[in-house]
Amino acid sequence: MKTVLQDLAALLELQKLDLDNLELRKTLQGIPENIEETRRNVAHIGEILEKERQRVVDAETWRREREREVAIQNELLGKSKAKLQAARNEKENKAAQREIDTIRRNIQDREKEVLQVMEAIEQYRVAIEEHSREFAELETHLKAVEDEGRVKMAEVEQKIGETGAKRTDLASRVSPPLLRQYERLHKRIGVAVVEAVDGKCTGCHMNLPPQQYNELMRGDKLFTCPACVRILVYKRSAPEEPRPDANGTGEAR
Repeated sequence: MKTVLQDLAALLELQKLDLDNLELRKTLQGIPENIEETRRNVAHIGEILEKERQRVVDAETWRREREREVAIQNELLGKSKAKLQAARNEKENKAAQREIDTIRRNIQDREKEVLQVMEAIEQYRVAIEEHSREFAELETHLKAVEDEGRVKMAEVEQKIGETGAKRTDLASRVSPPLLRQYERLHKRIGVAVVEAVDGKCTGCHMNLPPQQYNELMRGDKLFTCPACVRILVYKRSAPEEPRPDANGTGEAR
């Protein structure tokens, strides 16, 4: 017949396996999440890059429109100069001169705008070149993350599969009533079995009733924490290290 201590020893092994298995499943869940996050980052940089390229396209369109306006203004300037040459009196001369001055200012304004947008386009292209390199590096990184993720998932899934038979064996070594109690607690709070040290439950850190703790120390009964209801296992606290006396003999005081 199994003793309580044997029952608890098997239960502790079972819990360790379950907790390890839980961590494996968290790892398994986290791998595709990490891949998806990397994909989102790559897509975000791709969207930024596409907007920058579209900005260059829009700026080039705007520049061509302004250059056409400059060409039109130059045609008007030629006509206004012809009017000035054909002026028959001072009034016509002044009117033609005003037209020429206005057109020249328009041309200067448009040419200044064209120069500014050309400088902006050059800056956009430099940024696009830099971001294109970053995007290519991210795509390479994503490919590596996906490849590593597939390998890691296969490894973790294999480990999870291997724990199945081992868990069945461990569970068979625990008495059915205790196993059912453990299963209920494990589903609800995760860590179902905890140590009791120095009169305290290490699960919730509450003090245990002295009588219960004394009985727990004997190891012939099962106890649960009155506060958190976890199954308790007694653990002797570490003995105090011997301290040397005044004569250096190393005797404990």
